[in-house]
Amino acid sequence: MELATIGLLSAIVFGLIAGDAVISANTMAVGIGLPPTVQQSGLTRQSAEEIFVTELSRIAAIPSGVPVPVPRVSSRRTVIGALAEPLKLTDLTVALQDLFGLEPIRVSATIIQRGNGLVMEAIVAQEGHPLQRLSFERPDGDAVALIRQAAITTFAEIAPFRVTLAQLRDVLQDPNLDVGRVRAHAERLLQRDWGVDSDVERSALHSLVSVLALLHGDVDGARDEIRRAEAIDGALPTARSFYALNGSFIGILEGDLLLAERELNRAAQIPMRQIIPVFPAYVEVQRGLISWATGKTDDADAAFQRALEVDPRNNVALIYRHWIAQSRLGIAPNAADRPAIATTLSPQIPGLMASAFLLDPRTRTVSRAR
Repeated sequence: MELATIGLLSAIVFGLIAGDAVISANTMAVGIGLPPTVQQSGLTRQSAEEIFVTELSRIAAIPSGVPVPVPRVSSRRTVIGALAEPLKLTDLTVALQDLFGLEPIRVSATIIQRGNGLVMEAIVAQEGHPLQRLSFERPDGDAVALIRQAAITTFAEIAPFRVTLAQLRDVLQDPNLDVGRVRAHAERLLQRDWGVDSDVERSALHSLVSVLALLHGDVDGARDEIRRAEAIDGALPTARSFYALNGSFIGILEGDLLLAERELNRAAQIPMRQIIPVFPAYVEVQRGLISWATGKTDDADAAFQRALEVDPRNNVALIYRHWIAQSRLGIAPNAADRPAIATTLSPQIPGLMASAFLLDPRTRTVSRAR
C-alpha cells in the first residue's frame, strides 16, 4: 500500500475518532447494572437505561438559554463509535477527550437486591467536580419507579437549573403541588459545590428561586433572590432582562414605582424578540401595571392592548383588560374574576413573574395567573 494511501486512511480514522470524542463530550452517558432477579422480570440493562434517559429527556426538552448535557444510553453507541470499536480504537476516543478537556458526564449505577426491596447506588463523574455517590431505595421492589426517582434526583445534581425549571413549571400548572418543598430543594442546590464556570447556571437558579419565593408568599425573599442573581458577574446578558422585569414587578408590589420604572426601562433595552418572540408583550404588560398603579387607567389599557398586538393570546393582558372594563362599570375585580377565553393561551414563561402572576397594582396583591 502506498504511503499516501496509508496517510489518507490514517487521517480518516483519526477524524472519525476525534469526531466521536467531540460528539460524546456534550452528552451525559448513563449506564445501569441489574441483578439477575430484576432481569428475570423482563427488565434488561438497555431498557433500564432507556427509562432513566427518557425521564431526563422530558426535562432537557424544556426551552432555556442555559445549556444542558444531552442524556445518552451507554449501551447505545454513536455511529462513529460503532465504527471505531472493531478497530480497537475506543480507548483513543477517551484519550482525546482527556487531552482536549472534553470529558463527558458519566452516571454509573447498579441496582442491588436488598431483602424484598431494591437499592440503586450511583456514581456521578463530571469535570470540575469530585466523584459523587448517590443512593436510592425502593422497599416495594418496583425497579421502574426506582429508576425514575433516581433519574430526576441525579439530573438535579448535574443540571440543577433545568430540573428546577421543570419543577417550577409543574407547580405553576398544578396548585396542589407543594411549593415549599420545591423551593427548599432549589435552595439546597444553591448550597452545592458548583465548581468552575457556573455563573450562568447559578444566577439563573437564583432567579427561579425568586419566583418560587413569591409563589410561597415571601416578597422579601423574592427581592433578595433577584439581587443575588444580578450580583453574579457571569450571568447571561439576556437573562438580565428577566431579572430586570422581575425586579420591576417586585417594585410595584413593594410600592416603589421609581424602582419599577427604572427596572422596566432596563429590561426594555435588552433585545429579546428573536429569542422569545412574546417577551415584548410582557414589557408592555409591565408598563401597563405601572401606569395603572399611578391611576392612569387609559394608559394602562392602551399598554395591555399593545401587548395583545404582539401576542394576541397573552393571558394576563386579556385578564387585565377585563379588570379595567369591569372597574369602569363600578365592579371591583378579584383574582377569580376572569374573562372566558376562547382561544388557546400562549405558553407560560415560568421564570417571568409578569407571566406567572396577576398583580392588582391598586391593592398591591398578587395571585396566580392560572
